[in-house]
Amino acid sequence: MSSNITDSMEKVFSDIKSYEEGRINIAAQILAETVINDGTLYTFGTGHSFSVALEAVGKRGSLYKAKLLDEHIPNLARFERIPGLGLVLMKSYQLKSVDTVFVASNSGRYPLTIEVAEEAQRQGAKVISISAHSVKGELPSLAQSGKFLSEVSDVAIDNHGTKSDLLVEIPEYGLKVGSPSTLAGIYIYYLILEKVVEILINNNFEPPLIKG
Repeated sequence: MSSNITDSMEKVFSDIKSYEEGRINIAAQILAETVINDGTLYTFGTGHSFSVALEAVGKRGSLYKAKLLDEHIPNLARFERIPGLGLVLMKSYQLKSVDTVFVASNSGRYPLTIEVAEEAQRQGAKVISISAHSVKGELPSLAQSGKFLSEVSDVAIDNHGTKSDLLVEIPEYGLKVGSPSTLAGIYIYYLILEKVVEILINNNFEPPLIKG
């Protein structure tokens, strides 16, 4: 039996592979340099995007030096619209030029994730973001700067999602089901990590992955 969610997700994955390959390769080169230079991968996301940040940390096959930003408060969705909170959160960190920060947000328009990315850059780290770039033309940024996450990133990867973050229509009731952004974000992360491993091996550098 055909599945609309399966078909729709396969289209999202196909679009990511087709249109984001160049940016994914650049992100992988940045992260590979972080690994080679003994830097740290920090990850951040609020609400359901926290799942994307969590996927990169502390599990078999992930990088040893990967940490969640503000791991003590995993659900920041209630606070993601509050201006200034990102600066407060980042006061606990002193990032270095060899570090990389991975930020996920479907809309890319809330102050918290934008401020985290901006402050990470100010501290000298490289920022890789994942968000739905189409939102920029449909909804306003809620950050004081008026910018979107994609505009404050060294590499901004489009998850090819939408502002609704829903895939399949249920016309009988005017509903939709199936959020693609979490799966798309995790898929993008693994495309990056796969490329990082390839770069490290080509440089005779053993990938520092957590073993099972």
